Amino acid sequence: MSRRYLAAALLIATQVVAFVPWLSAQQAETEKSRFIPANDPRIQIIGRYEEIKESGKIRLAYPGTGIRLRFHGKGVVLHFSGTDGNTVYESLDHDSNYLKDILLGGHELNRYVVNLEPADADHVLELWKQNETWRGVLIFEGVELIDNTELLAPPSRSARHLLFIGDSVTCGEGVNGNANCKEPERDFSSGRWEMIRPRYDAYHSYGMQLGRRLDAETQLVCYGGRGLVRDYRGLTAADNVLTVPQIADLALPMDEPKERVAWNAVSWQPDAIFISVGTNDFNLEKTKPLDEAGWVGEYVKFLAHLRTAYPKAQIIVTEGAIVTDPLLAKMVKQAAEGAHDPMVHYVASKHYVGYACDAHPTGAEHRQMADDFEPVLRSTLGW
Repeated sequence: MSRRYLAAALLIATQVVAFVPWLSAQQAETEKSRFIPANDPRIQIIGRYEEIKESGKIRLAYPGTGIRLRFHGKGVVLHFSGTDGNTVYESLDHDSNYLKDILLGGHELNRYVVNLEPADADHVLELWKQNETWRGVLIFEGVELIDNTELLAPPSRSARHLLFIGDSVTCGEGVNGNANCKEPERDFSSGRWEMIRPRYDAYHSYGMQLGRRLDAETQLVCYGGRGLVRDYRGLTAADNVLTVPQIADLALPMDEPKERVAWNAVSWQPDAIFISVGTNDFNLEKTKPLDEAGWVGEYVKFLAHLRTAYPKAQIIVTEGAIVTDPLLAKMVKQAAEGAHDPMVHYVASKHYVGYACDAHPTGAEHRQMADDFEPVLRSTLGW
């Protein structure tokens, strides 16, 4: 992405979010004194992350990760960037109201001013990563306080935790899709750039919806195109392509081994783990059929590994919304039974068609999926 294109892409036409392109030396010194690094305890990190100890920066990869902060006053300036060569869309949410999606690109520091009304009041601001890891990683550096704004203690975290493990459907791919499957157009007229909401939308995925309905802090640990033992192309861990069981242990799921960052499971224990895998394993089923017994055996091993990491979690497994072959449902059910664990449960998924050009469930279908699974979670957890 050229510098000219990047600059255009970062201009947001809105009354509450504005781009700060350059600061004088005096302004920079003032900013420094009012800057709060990302690892400050008053800034809540949502989901899995990597903390860069030397700088205090936070790296977020999974969709549905983000930050939450509470402040009194006029507003803040968010400091963050995306990884080079990628774009990262973010959704700003304050006081439970949607603000704006933002496009990031390259390693340049991006500053976004968020002014909220009334100025003499307490506000909660949230920043959510909307897209998948392979589309880009968010580097959050911190916040600058505007005028007399004061950063307050963060909102209380929910005592309830839900973990959703899966592929692109779990990540929210296609939530904002359309019948022609074209990416939204961008408007560069008059030097402005208007963001039309992208196809992917983790915030409105079925898992995140369920988290909000059940008042539970939620993690989406997902990666498009990946399966239990192979990806949609048939590549496996032997090809340095992460599979879902490997991804489940990572904070930053990168195919390059040296770039992977482990996640400390002890730090965040879910009440329930909801797993939807198998769609991508089945992509080549007609030409390269799976070893059924072997696949079930690997799933049983995965469930045993999760039980070790999360000893008190209820685990719910399903075949997902896309594949209609009853063999996948049969194999998933066999894995649940083969775990010999009373806290592992199989639940059937309904098939949702998406669009003719894209089988990923639509936003309306994600709401229906949340409707399907809400009573299952409530019953299983007693919530």
